[in-house]
Amino acid sequence: MVHPSEDHGHAPSGLGARAGDQPHQVARGCQVLRDGGRGEALPLSRASEPSAAFAFGDWQGLTASFVRAARESPFVAAQLERSGLSAEQAVANPPAWSRLRPTRKHDLIADQDGAPPYGSRRCVPAPEISLVVESSGSTGKGREVHYLSRDDLGRSSRAWARYLEEMGIGAEDVVALTFPIGMAGGGVRHWYAYVETGAKVLRVGGLSSERKLDAIRYYGATTLVATPAYVDRLAVICAESGCPPGELGIRRLVVATQSLSAEWIEETERLWGAKLFEWYGTSAGIAAFCCRLGMAADGRRGTLHWNPAVAAQEVVDPRSGDPVADGQRGELLGTPLINEAEPLFRVSTGDEVRFVAPRSCPCGSNWPGIESGTVRRLDAMFKVKGINVWPAQVEATLLEDREVLDYRVRIYQDGGKRERVRLEVLARPGHGDELAERVSRTLQGETGISFEVVANHDRERWSQATAGEAAKASRWVDERIGT
Repeated sequence: MVHPSEDHGHAPSGLGARAGDQPHQVARGCQVLRDGGRGEALPLSRASEPSAAFAFGDWQGLTASFVRAARESPFVAAQLERSGLSAEQAVANPPAWSRLRPTRKHDLIADQDGAPPYGSRRCVPAPEISLVVESSGSTGKGREVHYLSRDDLGRSSRAWARYLEEMGIGAEDVVALTFPIGMAGGGVRHWYAYVETGAKVLRVGGLSSERKLDAIRYYGATTLVATPAYVDRLAVICAESGCPPGELGIRRLVVATQSLSAEWIEETERLWGAKLFEWYGTSAGIAAFCCRLGMAADGRRGTLHWNPAVAAQEVVDPRSGDPVADGQRGELLGTPLINEAEPLFRVSTGDEVRFVAPRSCPCGSNWPGIESGTVRRLDAMFKVKGINVWPAQVEATLLEDREVLDYRVRIYQDGGKRERVRLEVLARPGHGDELAERVSRTLQGETGISFEVVANHDRERWSQATAGEAAKASRWVDERIGT
């Protein structure tokens, strides 16, 4: 286990420090601020861990970045105006910072629509922009446009590579990247980051599943990057071809896009003979990655860490806006500190997470983080029979049950136009009717809605129903007309 160093609260030898780092300096991914009229790049030195008063990132680096952006970005100036604050007032102290209204999706889309394509938030000349990405649009509220300068891209790639290196990925690895290299940020950012580590990247996103497996075998891939649903799908195809996935030689499975039960993690690691790791990322550049302990270790969930030198990511109570304590759940707000082209502050993710304070992870890191495998959406809600049903509430209940590996929900109208909710759970072998009855009773008590619960034990057929190898798993389907 890595233990925190005892001198001045510097980073431990694991996450938060690397050979050659000096105290209170950032060797990789340091923020660059522009000097007003000259446009000169100025490195911003900062501490390597959060302060006691602001557990989510480096307060000094955050305040300097914000004051600078407030002078250069009309978008940030408008954020201050909405909040009734000046830049100096906003960064007076952490409680004052919490009064700055978060940047929400509709703010970003309105800004880019008003000054297409980049919006008023662009703080570098357009020719300096090197990479443009879009959000997936999975919320149904439009696609955000985000972008990085050439310098931003270099800093971002080094920062992500640092996270990957903490997972043990390096020049000896061959990475099978199943995410397509398209307009979404995930695939292309991973490509740059893995290349930065020195690893060989197999860009197999455009190949059929069978050809992906052929490439994995031929090149001796050691790391597979995929959605959890597609990891299951590849396992089924392997088994059908007479080659169990555990014989492929994959040592790491790197996944994202959905919450996962502890049982699914355990079963998948056993099936593949590989360690599961998770990353969290948004198109706006908000990111967190598992440490070397992975998604689970010693009977407890792992941690997705972020480097406080490159990001200040807060977890706040969605009702009061106050920061939550270690182990409590709240909404994740992100502030990347290494983007000069598009400085954004307190970006609302709409994701509910559990905060892990610095040094709370068993790895000993002084980097903050969030609990692995339990990220849930806050803004999803269905109205059934006049009652609000929140998927996050249902999911939290289901994934606490040790016999449930996965689930799907279908909302529909039967022949008599009655609203129905069918819940199908992927269960451990040997658990059927009793599990279905127990889950049905529990959910009716918590939601006030009757669920028709069916237990499924066929993991092979379950995985075949996944909607696309790189898509976010759609666990909730509403088939009603006009809802």
